[in-house]
Amino acid sequence: MRSLILSLICFISFAAYAADSDQQTALVDAGAGTITIKSVMGTSLQGYVAGPEDAAIGILILHDRWGINGSIRQWVDRFAAKGYRALAIDVFDGRISKQMELATEIMNATDPEWAKADAIAGLKYLKRDGRKIVTLGAGFGGWQSFQAALAAPEEVAGTVVLYGKIEADVAQMRSLKAPLLTIFARNDESITPSMIEEYRLLVKKTLIIYKSYSFSAGHGFMDSAYPTYDESLARDAWEQVDGFLADFVEAG
Repeated sequence: MRSLILSLICFISFAAYAADSDQQTALVDAGAGTITIKSVMGTSLQGYVAGPEDAAIGILILHDRWGINGSIRQWVDRFAAKGYRALAIDVFDGRISKQMELATEIMNATDPEWAKADAIAGLKYLKRDGRKIVTLGAGFGGWQSFQAALAAPEEVAGTVVLYGKIEADVAQMRSLKAPLLTIFARNDESITPSMIEEYRLLVKKTLIIYKSYSFSAGHGFMDSAYPTYDESLARDAWEQVDGFLADFVEAG
């Protein structure tokens, strides 16, 4: 019953978001730094934002199991330096851990429907006339990135999933309109080669642009918080992300 109620809340949240897209959601509007965002449910969440306020592209960054840590802030700053308006939202309500076991417990205790509602609030904050918005996340954040695109297909101009799960049926996939980029790790125990092939076949049933790359690395290789972090491969993967944004989002 609780799951049904949360699903209805998330649906109502998006409906209100679509009907009232001009309403500002930031309680504290800063050019850069930590902000507080209010969702249409009346809840508040923290975020870290940077980049030109008049940027033509907005990047909504969804964090992995570590919460909004130094890596996520670096990602925001990275996109801001390239001229994007980047926002990372905290779906863990301030909880953060450097320990894998505890970070995983925090992630598993997070209700996915609340995470989706928070992502919708992030999309609303970034929305500006003429601005295209891209969702991006790694691991748990990659799953959130994809779910945000499903929840608001009219508002998302591009979706980036970094070694995250793609959970959807064919009908949901066909509602997508934005190009999709996936980056996987071949040595990832949580996302196997067979799962990657399933994702490819699922996306193939849509008409969206789909780019996918696999690297000889372990899960988390793009995030310095993971023991599998590989600076060289991460650099190569970020180049694919930058090319995707330039080729299919900015030019689209």
